[in-house]
Amino acid sequence: MNKSKLLFIIITLYLVVFTFFISKSIYLFFTAHIEKWNSVIDIIAIVILVVIVLPITIFISEKLTTSILKRKLAEKKIYYTLITVLMFIPIIVFSVSMLNEYKTKSLKELLEYDKSSFEAVFVNHQKMTEDHQAVKKMVEFLSQYQVKKINDRDWNSDVSKETGFMIEIRTENEVVMASIYENQLMSINNNGDYYKVVNGPIEIRWVYDYIKGFDNF
Repeated sequence: MNKSKLLFIIITLYLVVFTFFISKSIYLFFTAHIEKWNSVIDIIAIVILVVIVLPITIFISEKLTTSILKRKLAEKKIYYTLITVLMFIPIIVFSVSMLNEYKTKSLKELLEYDKSSFEAVFVNHQKMTEDHQAVKKMVEFLSQYQVKKINDRDWNSDVSKETGFMIEIRTENEVVMASIYENQLMSINNNGDYYKVVNGPIEIRWVYDYIKGFDNF
């Protein structure tokens, strides 16, 4: 494979990934703010991505490749250094991402939400309150517990013997959901990721005693 083709492929991959994340953010923004969003708009969005955005991305990749090769970067030593760096950046980013994903963190981090657009909180599918202060108190209580992500095979699917609850924190743009048990939990927002409680068990009784003070409970 010659220099230009290899460089073009690497730059294109970088730009495609970048374009994907930007497009996804724009898509999620509009779906959250347009009430009558439907499948027709989804199809239009896909067509725009394939027919307009991707060709522009490839065009930019080609121009960048040409520009780089016209400069001293085309010299053998500099060229291979550049290629090596470009190839290792995703590996480093992925490694750091994995380390961050599997590190011990506060349960509160899994319940992060936009406080400025808070609407209500539901427990076990029942509306608990629209009082933001009440929710903050519950989240602060849960923040004392540390959790760590685990693999699917380490998740104990038999939760019939465990006390737990489901929490839904609703804002204008999203719903933060988690099924929380004494020694493990599932974060529904994070692709259904599983976590173990490092300093458990979680005092589930406190949660149920707390929500008893609200009308629906």
